[in-house]
Parts: sequence; structure tokens; C-alpha cells
Amino acid sequence: MAKCRFLYDNRWKAATTILTASTAEAYFPATNTQKRAPGRRWRSTTVVTDQTLTADLGADYATKPARAFSIRGNNFTAAAVVTIQATHEDEAGHWAAPDFEAVLSPVDNKMMGTFFDEQIFQFWRLLISDIDNPNVHVEAGPIFLGPYFEPAVNYKIGGTATPEDLSIITKAAGGQRTAVIHDQPGVWQYAFRTDEKASFETIRRAVGWSLPFWFCEDPDVPNATLYVVATAWEWEHLYLTTWTLTLSLAEEV
Repeated sequence: MAKCRFLYDNRWKAATTILTASTAEAYFPATNTQKRAPGRRWRSTTVVTDQTLTADLGADYATKPARAFSIRGNNFTAAAVVTIQATHEDEAGHWAAPDFEAVLSPVDNKMMGTFFDEQIFQFWRLLISDIDNPNVHVEAGPIFLGPYFEPAVNYKIGGTATPEDLSIITKAAGGQRTAVIHDQPGVWQYAFRTDEKASFETIRRAVGWSLPFWFCEDPDVPNATLYVVATAWEWEHLYLTTWTLTLSLAEEV
């Protein structure tokens, strides 16, 4: 089992990043992939031709290296061919033979992603070929593109996972129960013993208790990455530079 990874410094949603879609329905623009809610999605108007989402990271792209790409939520079929590409020029000739390319494994309406050696490019493109999609469109939720933090020591095996029901349940005087059914996100808890408190604190200051980020339990299974918000950062000092951290994460739905 590989060590976990934190994906929080998102170049895809940086203020200077410009997104362009091959096609987009009026209320489902490309910029929805920069929003936090998984239900906010970009949606194409067709699948007859390959569909693309292109990100221009701006003139300062050299300060924005990437080592991971992930999508939270999609409607791709199992037969879809989904590729992340990168190049130095946003021109057809360069996209025909991109400088970097990695194929992703589609997982319908779930997390999908990949890790790779550090890449530094101004232009990135998500390419989707899904001509037999029964919805006659493709769509994608929040996207991550950027680096990751991998702790020197992994979390302790044997964490906890607790389901949470956001439904509103009422009980009448006669005993009848009614409910407004909502999502049932998971809540995970991980324990770390670490000498890297400063690195973990950098993440905490970036995301706090409100901003969602990606947490990958095992990079060998990138599609199992979680899209979460932190609900608790509990530190206990052991000695010198060694601390224990109990980190609680709630699924963002």
C-alpha cells in the first residue's frame, strides 16, 4: 500500500486560470468545474464529436507544476476514452501530438483520476470520446489539477468510517415518521504520527474547516480518492518535533 496524498493546491480553479469548452449547455458552463459542489457540472451539448475542456494556467504557469488530475463526478460510460493532455501552445497541431498525455479510467458518477511525474505546461486539456453515451451529452463536476503532499510516514492502519444521514426526520404524535431524504455522506478519521507538523499546518491553513479538497488513501487506486472537507485537526505533542494528528474528514456532497 502506497502512502496517502493530499491534493489541495488546485491550479484548475486558480483566479488566473481560463477555461474553454468545446461545447457547453447554457446553465452548465465550463466554470462549474471550478465550483466546490459536486452537483455543479459542466455539460456538453453533444457527444457526436470528441468533447474537450481546456485550461490556460496563464503566463505564470512555470510556478504551477502539476502531478495529479482528478474529477469528482461524471456521467461517462465504461466505453468512454478519457484523456488528460498538456502542451505549450493552444493550437490544433500541438493537441494532435501533445507533449504530455495520460489516459484515465472512467467510473460513472464517481471519482476518477491519475498521478504522474511533475509536469509544467501552460495549457491542459481534458479530452472525452463517449459517442455512445445514452444521455447524449458528457458532464464533469469539480476538477483538480496540481501538486500533492505525501507525508513521509503514512497514517496508521485501522481508521474509522462513520456514515452520516443528512435527511430531515420528523415523528408525529401518533408515532408516524416522515422524512425528507438527503445524501448520506461518509465521515472518516485518520491518525498520523509525524515530524511534519508544519506541512500539515500548511494544508490546514489553506483549507480550514470549509474548503473541500481531495484525499487519496492509496495512490495505487486513484479512483478511490475522496472529495472531502476537514471537520477536525486534533494535535497531541509527544516529544521534540514528533506529534500525533487525528484528522477527521467528511465527504462533500
